[in-house]
Amino acid sequence: MNKALNNGYPKGVRGKEVKLVSDNGSQPTSRKFLEECNVLGIKQIFTSYNNPKGNANTERYFRTYKEEVAWVMDNPGYEELIEKTKMFERFYKEEYPHSALGYKSPKEVFEETLSLHKIA
Repeated sequence: MNKALNNGYPKGVRGKEVKLVSDNGSQPTSRKFLEECNVLGIKQIFTSYNNPKGNANTERYFRTYKEEVAWVMDNPGYEELIEKTKMFERFYKEEYPHSALGYKSPKEVFEETLSLHKIA
């Protein structure tokens, strides 16, 4: 969380009305994490219990990442893992066909949306 906040808010996060959406797992509900969010003024929003779609997109991304990158590498070094992760992120956004997007990549859908609204 610190890295994401430092990258996204280099001048600080307080007063920015940041909201963090997460599941009800052990990390985001831990006392330390809750206290840190409170100190930083981050409002936490939790997915509801017994709602399998509440965090489905994130869970699906990480499952695909593990299947395509993490589980197929045999004791990768830090630099190799970073390189493979960056390659996967580009592939996932630009080329990977998502069933929820009509078997198009997020980039294709984004570009179609821009052209429909003549934003580009």
